[in-house]
Amino acid sequence: MNPFEVAIPMKDHPMMITVKPGENENTYDLFYEDELCGYMICNEHNVWIYEPHHHAALLLDADQIQHLGSEISKQTKC
Repeated sequence: MNPFEVAIPMKDHPMMITVKPGENENTYDLFYEDELCGYMICNEHNVWIYEPHHHAALLLDADQIQHLGSEISKQTKC
């Protein structure tokens, strides 16, 4: 799978996140401005879980996490 970008709706303008395949199946690394900021996991129930990176985490609310998971699902098999 090639990296792709997802626009997360924000108040002023969308925040562009680059999604790359992670080390494990159904895990996707999230990059903001070329810096790893967290990852998304699609669990066995097809529920998306956001795990922030401890150094440069994004502060995402439930709607933004749901949007990000939905957009990743469109590009992947999860």
